[in-house]
Amino acid sequence: LGATLLGDYKENAPKRVEGKFPCPVKVTLDFGETHPLCLAFGLRLVRGVKNGPSPDWLQKRLTAIGLRPINALVDITNYVTHDRGRPLHVFDAKKVKGDLTVRRAVNGETLLALDGKTYTLDAAMCVIADENGVESLAGIMGGEESGCDENTTDVLIESALWDEVNIAQTGRKLGINSDARYRFERGVDPNFMLPGLELATQLVIDFCGGEPSEIVVSGEPSPQEKVIDFPISELTRLAAIKMLPGEMRRTLERL
Repeated sequence: LGATLLGDYKENAPKRVEGKFPCPVKVTLDFGETHPLCLAFGLRLVRGVKNGPSPDWLQKRLTAIGLRPINALVDITNYVTHDRGRPLHVFDAKKVKGDLTVRRAVNGETLLALDGKTYTLDAAMCVIADENGVESLAGIMGGEESGCDENTTDVLIESALWDEVNIAQTGRKLGINSDARYRFERGVDPNFMLPGLELATQLVIDFCGGEPSEIVVSGEPSPQEKVIDFPISELTRLAAIKMLPGEMRRTLERL
C-alpha cells in the first residue's frame, strides 16, 4: 500500500570507490597534549585528471543558489557542500610538498587564502600544513598556493571533522564567512565524512577522469554513541506542565 501511494524508495547512499594504489600522501594529527581541533581526517589522491568546466546541469544548480561556477573540481566541492551538507577541500597534489600535518598554527604564520587575502594566524587556530608551511585554514578556507586550476592533473580530496567551537572562534577572529565555516561551526553529520569523500571521488572521476588511490584516515571518524537516560514518567510531567496557564507554567519550569 505504501509503495502504491508514495512510490518506491530510492537508495541514494554513495557507493564505495575502490582505490587502485596506496595514497602517497600521509596525514598526521599533531595536537600534543592540547585539545584536538580535528577528530578525524580522510584523504585520497586522484591522479590523471583533466580539470575544466563542470557539466551544464551542475553549473545551473550552483547558479540557482547564487554560486559562480569556477571549474569542475571546485564546483564538485561546492555541490557536495550544499547538496549533502558535507564541506570538502581539494588540493593540487603537485603543489603539496611531502605529507600533511593537521596542527595548531604558530603565532605569526600567514596564509594567502583563496579569497585573495593574507591572514595572520595564531596558536588558537587549526591549520593543514605541508613541508612548505600552512596550506589551508582548517574547515574554513583553502590556500591559494595549493589551489586547483585548469592545469591541475593530480588532486588530493580531503574530508574531515573539525571542532565546532574552534571553527566559530577562528572565523569570527579573522572575519571569514565561508560556506564551510557556516556548516562546520553548526556541526555536520560525522557518519557522512567518508561517504562524502567517496561521493566527491566518484564525481571527480565522472567529470575529470583519473585513477583514485585508497583512502587514508587519521583519527576516529565514527563517533561513540551516547545513551541518554530519560524516564518515561518525565513525558507525563512535562506534558502536564505545558498544559498549565502561562505564569504558573513558567514558575514550575524555573524550579
